[in-house]
Amino acid sequence: MKRVLVTGGAGFIASTFVRHLLDATPYEVVSLDALTYAGNLENLADVMAHERLSFVHGDIRDRELVRQLVGEVDVIVNAAAESHVEKSIEEGASEFVTTNVEGTQILLDAIRVTPVERFILISSSEVYGTAESAPMDEEHPLNPRSPYAATKAGA
Repeated sequence: MKRVLVTGGAGFIASTFVRHLLDATPYEVVSLDALTYAGNLENLADVMAHERLSFVHGDIRDRELVRQLVGEVDVIVNAAAESHVEKSIEEGASEFVTTNVEGTQILLDAIRVTPVERFILISSSEVYGTAESAPMDEEHPLNPRSPYAATKAGA
């Protein structure tokens, strides 16, 4: 059976995606989350006992943990992120760089050792800046306007 790793899985958007996978597919789901300000186990409370869900409390910046998890899955959906624009401006980009850029690099390094079928990076439209056309899609030029957006574009 296919196994999907969802990083940042206790976040608002990723927890909804985890629920979708459990409802609409036969896949096993591994939810990895550091449970910082953005992740909350209450977001997964209704599915925590699901037989196809495993929760791992950990960080995508933990190379050993990531290598282990990547070796056990077929697909990775990377939704882990430091994600607040205002926080990135007020507190600086350091934490955003380590999670959003370096964390993604750690995942990619693990994939180089143990390839997976698919790697999906979740981001917001912030990486594109102000829309030059609508609807915006992946062909829209990148134009990040905050440290958060720049680190997601870098990822």
